[in-house]
Order: sequence, then C-alpha cells, then structure tokens
Amino acid sequence: MEKDNLYNFISLKLSAHKTPIFKEEKQKDWIIYGAEKGDYYNNYPGYLTYLYNRSSKQNAFINGKVHYICGNGVGFDAHGLNIEAKASVNDFLNKPNDNGDTLKDVIKKSVLDKKLYGGFYLELVWNKSGKSFEIYHMAYNSLRKAKNDDGYWYSRDWANKRQDEETTGLKYIDAFTPEGGTGSQIYCAKEYRPDLDYYPLPDYLASCVYAEIDVELSNYRLNAIKSGFNSGTIISFNNGRPTDEERENIEDKLKEKFVGTDQANSLLINFSASKESAPTIARLAPQNVDTQLDSLNDQVTQELIIGHRITNPLLVGIKTPGELGGTNQISESFLLYRSTYIEPNQKEIEKEFNYLLTLKGFANRIYLKEVTPMQEVLPIEEKVKVMTKNEIREMFNLEAIEEVEPVKPVISSTVHRFEEDECCRHSFNAEDIENTIEVFRQYGEDIDKFEFIDKKYLFKFSIDDVFENEVKNYSFDILEGDVKLLYRNIIDLLSKDPLMSNNSIADTLKTPLNRVKVAVDRLIKDGAISLGNEDVPNRVPTKEAIKVIDEQGAKTENLRIMYTYEPRPGQKALLPTSREFCVKLMNAGKIYSRQQIEQISSVVGYDVWAQRGGWWTRKGGDVTTPYCRHVWVQNVVRIKK
Repeated sequence: MEKDNLYNFISLKLSAHKTPIFKEEKQKDWIIYGAEKGDYYNNYPGYLTYLYNRSSKQNAFINGKVHYICGNGVGFDAHGLNIEAKASVNDFLNKPNDNGDTLKDVIKKSVLDKKLYGGFYLELVWNKSGKSFEIYHMAYNSLRKAKNDDGYWYSRDWANKRQDEETTGLKYIDAFTPEGGTGSQIYCAKEYRPDLDYYPLPDYLASCVYAEIDVELSNYRLNAIKSGFNSGTIISFNNGRPTDEERENIEDKLKEKFVGTDQANSLLINFSASKESAPTIARLAPQNVDTQLDSLNDQVTQELIIGHRITNPLLVGIKTPGELGGTNQISESFLLYRSTYIEPNQKEIEKEFNYLLTLKGFANRIYLKEVTPMQEVLPIEEKVKVMTKNEIREMFNLEAIEEVEPVKPVISSTVHRFEEDECCRHSFNAEDIENTIEVFRQYGEDIDKFEFIDKKYLFKFSIDDVFENEVKNYSFDILEGDVKLLYRNIIDLLSKDPLMSNNSIADTLKTPLNRVKVAVDRLIKDGAISLGNEDVPNRVPTKEAIKVIDEQGAKTENLRIMYTYEPRPGQKALLPTSREFCVKLMNAGKIYSRQQIEQISSVVGYDVWAQRGGWWTRKGGDVTTPYCRHVWVQNVVRIKK
C-alpha cells in the first residue's frame, strides 16, 4: 500500500455570508435575485426565510417588530365623511378582496414581508370598468423583476431550475399604474437603499451572519445530544485497513448501536486479539466548550439586538443576562423604541395604503392603532377610586347589584305626559313582560342579516328626540321612511313657492313644526336648499336635491338607520340581577326601525324610547330613574351581501 493512501481526508469549505448580487443573465427574462451559485441561486428570499424559520432569536425579533408595527389593528378617520363615504371606507377595511381577508390581514402579511425581506408586493385586480380594484397580498418570494419591462414574473417555486407555465405556473404580470387597467397588476413597496434598483434588502442585513450562527449553534447542540457521545469522536481500528464494503458495514453497525438519544450511555464491549490490535477511541472535545458556546450565544443575541434595533429584548420576550426587566425600565425602553422605530415604520405602511385609498377617493384616512407592551400596575387603593361598585364586587367574587345613575327623572314622552311633580313608577309583572316582549317579537328584523357601518348611543331620548337626532346626524340622501317623505314634501313645496314659511309647510303637511324646522335646517346644511338674500328671503331646492329625492337616494338606498337594544358603554350586557324584560329583549336578536319602535310604543301604551326596561326606584331611597342600564343604539346598517 502506497504511503499517500494511508490516510483519507475530506476538505470542508465553510462559506461566509455575503450581500446578494442582483444581475441580468442573457437567457433569463428576469433579474436574478442572488447570483451566487448554490442552494439559493436566484432565491435570496429563500435564504432569509430559512433564517427566520430556523433561528429562534431571529424569529422572535421579526415577529416582535411586526406585532408592534401592526398594533391593535387598522382604524380610519371618519371626520367630515358622510354615511356613503363611511360605507365605502368600511368596505375597504372589512373586505378589500374576495378571499375573505380584512385590510388588517393584508397589512399584517405585508408588514411581515417588509420586515423579513425589506419590501412587500400587493396584487391589485381591476374591475371590468378599470375604475376600482381589489387588493390581495402577494407572496414576496413568488415574484422576480422583469428584465426588459416594468412588470414582474410570477413563479410558484423559483428554486426549481426549470421555469415554465406547466411546471411552476410561470407568467408575466404588469406593474401597477394608477391610471387603471384590466386584470392584475403588481404594486411594489420597498425600503430604500442606495444603488439598489431591482430588489430591496432587509434592515437587519448586517446581522444575518449571527442569525446563521444561531442556527448552527442549535444544530451543534442537537447533534451533540443525538450522537450519544456529547462531542466529536474518532474510533481508530488497528487491525488493518478494511475494504470499502467492510468500512460501510462497520460504520452502519456503530451508528445502529451508539448514535441517537436512545443509545446514550450504552455499554460498549470490545473483543480483540491483543492490545495492539484493539480499537483506539479519541474524543475531539475542545477545552471549556460549554463556556465558549454560552459566550457565543450571548454574543449572537447582542448582535441581533443591534441589527434589529431593539431597545430592550424583553419587548419581544427575550431575557438577557443581567437584565432585571422592571416595569419602568420596559416602559422607558418602549417609549424610545416607539419613537425611533415603531412610529416611523407605521407611517411608511400608512403612506402606502393611504395612497391606494386616495385612488378610491379618500385621502389620509387610515392609521395603525398603537399597542403597548404592558399596562402600569396600580395599587389597589388607586384602582378602587376609578372602579364602579360592581367592578369592585366582582374583584372580590361578590354578586353584582343593579347600578343606576342618580339623575333627575325624565318626564318627556309623546305617548305619556306627566306633570312636573309626578313620577311614573311603572313596573312589570310576569304577564306584562311576556305581553310586551311578544309585541317586540312581532316587529323588527333578524340582526344577523345586517352589516353595521356606524353606531351612536342614545341616552334619555323620547320619540321626538330620536326623530331630531336622526335628522341631525345623517344627511338627507340616506334617510328613509317618513323622514324621506318629509324631505320630499318640503322640497316639492319650496320648489313651487320658495317663500313658503316653516309654519305654512307644517300646516300644509299636518306635521309638527319642530320636525319641519329640523328637516329644513338639515336640507340647508347639506346644500339641498340654497338661501336667498335679505331682500328676497327665499329658499330654493337645488337640482341635485330634487334629483336625489326623485331617485330615492340611489347611491345609498341600501343603507338604513335602525336601532338595537344594548348595554350602556362600559357595562356588561346582562347581570344576574338584570330584569327579565331586558334579558328577553337582549336575547331576541332583533333590530328595529324608528317607525317600528314608535308603533310598539303606541301598542304597549308608553314611550319605550324613554322608559325602555321600566322605571327603577333605588333600593332604600326615593330617587326614581325612568330607565335601566340598557339603551337604544342608533345604527347605520345594510343587508349583508
């Protein structure tokens, strides 16, 4: 046997992390996303995904950033919007596409892509008219920038060397243009870096090597446990050089007997002809390996904290040695993190999606709600100062009692009129309750049929108050029923005689003067009626108002104002002490129009707007309040599609 063949060596080339190269190749129609040959050729996002999935620290830091940036969901500023506009924005928030996603879902996926890859893609699908679009999240690693066009190439699997429509679904998709189009277009948002035209890079790029070290540390510890030796081991056989087949057989038997956690600490029995021919076992254990690994693990954590710009690792659930993690320290770290990282990133996301919403006719309406890492812990005596009686009782596991505000009795009702010194102490017996609830069951519609657009709580209202509230809160082109009819009649009369007074209109229509006045004021506010000057104080309906009334509000005819019976804000829906009337009405699952509730008031003989669940005299006192803890809630709704 020749001397050169006495030993066999395997050369292992250990590669370091390098910034990916983006370049054109002659035979490709797309820009190569990572030109280095190897497992991640044209698939640098796949490498970043690998680190995200395999490094627990990398995963925690990225998920933590996504959590804080997304916050408590998506909100929108409805100030100054009419109900039609609110409904459009509500559609954008709750159903931006036909996949069942909400805008919150789309934004969360987009933020994850932005923090993982440095950017995100959205697929915008235009309708047939080319004037509106649906928004879908597009998986970031599925697209490559086209080489000779502004668009993108889509593939289900860029790791596949063969790219065609049949194998990977390869297809070309146009880039987004705000002027409109047909079919699908790709909207791209990416973080800026100098000299990067085609693809973005993540903000933690410089720390990728430490995420990879974290993966290898985990692999090292796992393999050390699985090996059953706790360190690398060389077994030398001193009885001659075996054939290749014999070597493979020996290796298989050793692995079968001694490799794996189940074989750890197994007994090894050896039979040999002499000491000289006995196998030699040598361990490759470096000095103080545990200390070195712990030190390296700490260094990896610190470098990833720097790379991800985390002010305190406790914010994302990672505790480091020497950190006490007090509430004040976390709060201060969060304030710094919020101002230096969270808010700037939120503004970037808001800017992208507000731009898309601008194309739908709304400017700067969307915002991301803030989230906090934890609440301040208050002493119990401070908590009690701001708690209700029942909240205090609940804290001590005591049964709740009925709470009613000590207010002056409300005597307003168009059904029952009381003198100022009278007080109605109406109460329900079991028969009254069942009869009244049966009336409520005869009216109203199933609440599950409707989608809710807007909501306002009504406190201490009578029938006329509710009518006036509807007119004041909502523009003339959404209201229906008797309000719509009143508007129509007012516009009709003023179009014939612009000098007609409110008194004359009320007398002609046999309608209370206060309702006419409120309706006319609203028509003037909405620009449906134009005013003359001092010399000629006429009130002329506009052509647009006449058109809207004639068309019965075609743009908003699917919107309705209806009422639900709900607990006051901040109160529980039902308590053990809640009145049977309230329990049954809450469980009825009904929603009512104002006209229906007025009809119910006529049937039961009292104003259910004002009295609701019955009048209540506080126990042990003479103060009577004409309502219970539940209120009527005014909702703008439409039938679900």
